[in-house]
Amino acid sequence: MQIPYLLILEWVVRLSMAVVIMVRRRSAATASAWLVVVAFVPLVGAVAYFLVGENRLGQRRSRQYERVVGQVSPADHLRERYRRIVQPDLPFRLLSIARLAEAVGAGPPLGGNDLTLLSDTKETMQHLVADIDGAAHHCHLLYYIFHEDPTGASIAQALLRASQRGVSCRLLADAVGSKKFLSSSLRRDLQRGGVQVIEVMPVNPLRAAVARVDLRNHRKLAVLDGRIAYAGSHNVSEPIYPRKARFGAWVDASVRVEGPAVHLLQDMFLQDWVFNGGQELSDEDLFPPYDSPLEATSPVQVLPTGPSSPEAPLVDVMLQAIRLAESRVVLTTPYFVPDEAILSAMRSAALRGVQVVLVVPKHSDHWIAQAAGRSHYGYLLDVGVEIFEFNDGLLHAKTLSIDRQFAVIGSANLDVRSFMLNFELALLVYDSDFASQVHYLQESYIHRSEGLVRHRWRKRGTTRVLLDNVAKLATPLL
Repeated sequence: MQIPYLLILEWVVRLSMAVVIMVRRRSAATASAWLVVVAFVPLVGAVAYFLVGENRLGQRRSRQYERVVGQVSPADHLRERYRRIVQPDLPFRLLSIARLAEAVGAGPPLGGNDLTLLSDTKETMQHLVADIDGAAHHCHLLYYIFHEDPTGASIAQALLRASQRGVSCRLLADAVGSKKFLSSSLRRDLQRGGVQVIEVMPVNPLRAAVARVDLRNHRKLAVLDGRIAYAGSHNVSEPIYPRKARFGAWVDASVRVEGPAVHLLQDMFLQDWVFNGGQELSDEDLFPPYDSPLEATSPVQVLPTGPSSPEAPLVDVMLQAIRLAESRVVLTTPYFVPDEAILSAMRSAALRGVQVVLVVPKHSDHWIAQAAGRSHYGYLLDVGVEIFEFNDGLLHAKTLSIDRQFAVIGSANLDVRSFMLNFELALLVYDSDFASQVHYLQESYIHRSEGLVRHRWRKRGTTRVLLDNVAKLATPLL
């Protein structure tokens, strides 16, 4: 009788992986999904789990990241430097958001900031070029996508001009998002011109053996002279992305920041710079003294998130904000793959009379994520959540506004990947004027969208419902 070695191996893999998954996964939904995958395709499932199934940087990189972050305590030196403005007067009902955010990794709320909301891509990049041209000491840029196109060339030329003036220029570009740029002549031109360019989190087979290869730095950040910063969803690219022209122009939102919050963003850049192999920097001019103008009052918190976080800090903040909403919640995101906590918070808010509005693209460049998100639409429509599909390009802005009193804007999507896997950045703004600006920007998206009607949505067809629900089952694995 021939011994079924393959069958024995499969069962050994199934049982071994069951132990590994149940020990290492805290989420019951994620653990269950992986157990099903391994049960049906044990060998392929085991390989897939160790490649993309764990939220890990690898032991060496995790220790390195903890060391880098521990070198700087932004809250301490900012409290010393901005003792009078580091604790701005926040509306009482928003204090719990600020305290929670600081407890899960945000810097302290800093007042005295001047914020400019930017939505047009060309205008945003023109502002950035102008500020690079005005820099006297340093230009620090960190982008998930840096394209070798007219926009990328204009930013590169501005950096070269700055470098020729003696300005220290440093650029971090993600290895996946900026793959073509990193192997381009444009990168070589920058380096020959004195601009330091570092590839963020390179991907290679050897690294896949000890860490996930799909953990990315998804942040979009620029810091100029430690006085001006840009953060949000704009990448360095033309509005219409190469090979994705069929989706139209990408529609983004970012913030130009002047004020003490720039120093928190500077800290974040320096941590990413050192973590990815850059030289440690201790120049005092990286944090110049800042005298806030009288009209600059917006309180801001900076919340960095990443795979080193044991939980999902941004989810905690968003849940608290939605729970505190009294009249209106508006969320915009290109990818809507929420966890149960977010769905429950949206449902509860709608049932207690809060107008909850979700705006997503009608056509997405990630069809599985879109299908998974659509599987939740019926549930949300049933409880009164308003859902709009943006049909004037690919809505890429990641925003949240609450009662025109509080706003979140940054790089993180409303999906599991942004919550738990990627390095992301969010600005929490406790200012009614700025929150109103975000609100009106969101209204402009709604006016260019098609609202979903509950009874029509229910009639979209059995095949479509089945495909969406199948995609939903993969949500814990996305």
